[in-house]
This record gives sequence, structure tokens and C-alpha cells, in this order.
Amino acid sequence: MMTRLDRYPPPETRLFAQKLRNRGVVILGLWGLAALILYTFPPDRPVERDSEVDHFYYGSIGSDRTGGLPTKVLLLLPELFPEYLPEGAPHDLTAFGFIQQKDERLPIGFSIRRQIIDRTQINCAACHTGIVRESADSAPMILPGMPAITVDLHSFYRFLFDVAADDRFTARTIIDALDDRGTLGWVDPVVYRVGIPIMRDALLGRELRNAFLFQPTYTPFLPGRVNTFDTFKGDQFRDFYAAEGVTPDPDEMFGIVDFPAVWNQAPREGMWLHWDANQSSVRERNFSAAIGAGTLPHEMDIDALLRVEAWLRDLPPPQYPFAIDETLAEKGAGIYAARCADCHDFGSPLIGQAIPLADIGTDPYRLWSYTDTLRRAQIDYTSGYFWEFQTFRVTDGYATQPLDGIWARAPYLHNGAVPSMWDLLSPDTDRPVAFEVGVDIYDQQRMGFQTARLTPTGDGFVTEGGDAYTGPNQLLDTRLKGNPATGHTGPRYGTDLDHADKRALIEYLKTK
Repeated sequence: MMTRLDRYPPPETRLFAQKLRNRGVVILGLWGLAALILYTFPPDRPVERDSEVDHFYYGSIGSDRTGGLPTKVLLLLPELFPEYLPEGAPHDLTAFGFIQQKDERLPIGFSIRRQIIDRTQINCAACHTGIVRESADSAPMILPGMPAITVDLHSFYRFLFDVAADDRFTARTIIDALDDRGTLGWVDPVVYRVGIPIMRDALLGRELRNAFLFQPTYTPFLPGRVNTFDTFKGDQFRDFYAAEGVTPDPDEMFGIVDFPAVWNQAPREGMWLHWDANQSSVRERNFSAAIGAGTLPHEMDIDALLRVEAWLRDLPPPQYPFAIDETLAEKGAGIYAARCADCHDFGSPLIGQAIPLADIGTDPYRLWSYTDTLRRAQIDYTSGYFWEFQTFRVTDGYATQPLDGIWARAPYLHNGAVPSMWDLLSPDTDRPVAFEVGVDIYDQQRMGFQTARLTPTGDGFVTEGGDAYTGPNQLLDTRLKGNPATGHTGPRYGTDLDHADKRALIEYLKTK
């Protein structure tokens, strides 16, 4: 049987074969170029990490898909717009308390997703990784799962919104700044001419939907705290609220809480979770938090979230890193068994139960924040997904919490209004009216952080020594809405213990 090549004379055969080879080379080259372009500028690929802790620190949960900010731009903004940073803060993302590790491009709590350019957004670790230092000269210990006591999300978003509203925030400004620094890629000018106006409009739209957070009379989150649910009411769930004809009551908009610890999740499965015991599924709690971080339901990075879930199940609470007086702790163990264990031990009769507000007497604003309208909006928003919310409920009080790793969970109460365990074991009338927050140096005596305790005077505050406070830190004022340090007081809560017994109980709690 003759082939096409057999019909050509020898010179023509060689010429045809050469053409075939050339075409093959061109096709292979085009495939290689396409592969290189897709690898360098992928349409949608998260940057993955091998180790579990790095995945927790830097892995995508899906919040960076459509809500991601251009990584180069986010890193540049603190340098370009320092006037919107907290006073005296460094001109980078650590200005907001985020933890920067050496040789990492972004702080802990930021993922990267490659969509032609790199985009970034916060993940679980932004709110659930903390640092502790023994002294001002000590190196910080980074503790995954610990409340992020230094992170101030309120100031972070205030900064982004202020930048977006500034007339200088243009594609030209960003492109010129990147060019000056030698970091402008060849594709950047094309992308940023389109992307910067979109980024600006998206930020301003989000600011408008959450404008209540930045009113002069609104209680600031401060480092280590966040408003968990109230932003949903005018943002992700706004269509549901509009359809229901519901306008949130102003007093249900101050549900500010302390970041919780997220280690040791396995024994928590099935317990009533959140500060008000409003749901009982670790998975639902995690997906709810992902929505809070800006992830749309259909953009959840399911595998990444389940990987985090699996790792947190067995992440142990951190051991107390300083010396413990074992004799004193042994005495404290007896006090704990008699006074605390029934409410705070895994497997105890009252663990995870909502103690009615009338009994515990703590600040009511977080409880008022979670309404039945919000519960129904959550169910509607997540309906049809395999992880749809099914266990949320409205309660009448605050949950009894396990005390694993309690030494690293200061300040205390659901709103972080009590700076130390010593203060929590004191009658609420004796607790500080105001104190510094965002401090990472540990107070081994009081079991908390070394914060100045302050008394209001005129339009300022004085220290325990009577000097006017002039420190650099933000202050938690317990007189503001959502901030009171009341409740969890009286013999049932151990505030009648004498100083020796309090000291012993605190020493034992360091072993938890």
C-alpha cells in the first residue's frame, strides 16, 4: 500500500518531512508556551503548603477567590498611605497586629491565590494565632489556635476604606509606585488599570454596607476582638433582611466578642459552641467563620477547610511556658474541683450549657446580637450545600467553656473585658474600669497580659500610680456598650476566695 510520502520524488519527500518536523516543533512550542503562561499566570490556583501548620497559617479557605485583594497592592498600601495607619505604627501590615514570620511574603492569616496576578485575603489564622513574650526583650512565641490578641481588624478595615476613598488611590499611583520599587511585572499595568477601580468600588461598597461600625459612638473592636454576626445583617444577609422587612434594632449591633481559641476541637464536637451556645457543630462553626472572613458559599475551598478542621481536632492546647509552683498548684486542684469543675470540665454536667443571663449577669449585647431573624437568614444563605446550617439556635445566656489552655486565652469573659484571671476571680466592682489591650508580654502573677490598669478622670485616664496615661496602646473602656466587665461574680464563681486560695487556683489553672 502506497503512502502519501511514496508519491513524492525524493527531494520533495525530504521537503515535506522537514515541513512536518517544523510544524511539530511549532505545535510543541505553543503547548509549552501555553503551559508556561498558565503556570505563571494561572486563572485560579491557591498557593498550597505542605505542612499542616503552614496550611493553617497561609492556606486558602476561598475568601481570596472574588474577595481577594491584589497582593502587591495590599503590601504597598501601608507605605503609600501611612497617614491612615494607627499612630506610630510601622508602615506594613504588622501595623494592625498581624504576625510576620521571617522569609514569608505576608503575615500569618493571609492566603494567596493565583488568578493571573496573586490575590490575598484573610483566613482562619488571622484571628486564631497569637503571640506571647516573657519580657520586652524576649522573642515572641507563636501559638497556633490561640486568640490573636494583637490583631485589630477594625483598624485594618478602617485603613482599607480610608485608602479607597482617597483620590490618590488610582491605577497610575499604584503602577508608578511598583515601577519605582522595581516590582512592576509586565502584566501588572494591564491588570491594575482595570482592577484598581474595581477594588476601590468594592471596598467603598463594603464600607457603606458596614457604616455603623465606624460611627463616632460605636464601640471599637480593639485588638483581639471582633463583631461576629452584626456585619452579616447589612452585608451578606441584606437581601433576606429586606425581604423580611426587618431593620435590626440598634441595641443588637454591639455583639463584640473576644477571639476564641480553636485548639482541641475533637472533644468539643456535639457541645454547644460559640459564646452564647448557639450551635453544636464544629463544622458549621468553621464554615460560619469562613463566611465571616468573606467567603461566598459557592466559593468555599472545601478540601482546604476540611484539612484545617481535621488538624484542629487534635491540636493540643499550648503548655504553660513558664515555671509553675507544683505545691501551690496541688492545693489549687482541690479548689478547682470544688468550685469550677462542674461547669468547666469536659464531660461535666454543665459544660457547654447556656447559663441564663439573669444568673451569670454578664454584658448582654452579644446575646442580643444573635436573633431569630439572623438564624433564619443563616439557614437561607447556606441552604442546599452539604454543610448547610442546621444546629443554630437562639439562647438566653452564655456558655460554660472548657478551660484547656486557659492561661493563653486572656483577657476573659465573652467580650474580653477582664484583663486577667486574678481580676475574674475578684468581685466585678473591683475589676479595672479600663486597661490596655494588644499587649503580648505575659503577667505570670495575675495570669493575663501586662496591661496598665486605668481609672477614668476628666477626658483621660490615670494609672494605678496616679499618673496620666500616655502609653501607646489602645484602651478597653468597660463603660462602653458591649464592654462591661460585670457578672461571673459571687461565691458561685469564686470571687469570695481569699488571696491565698485565688493564688493557688490560678497556679492550678496554668496546668490546664
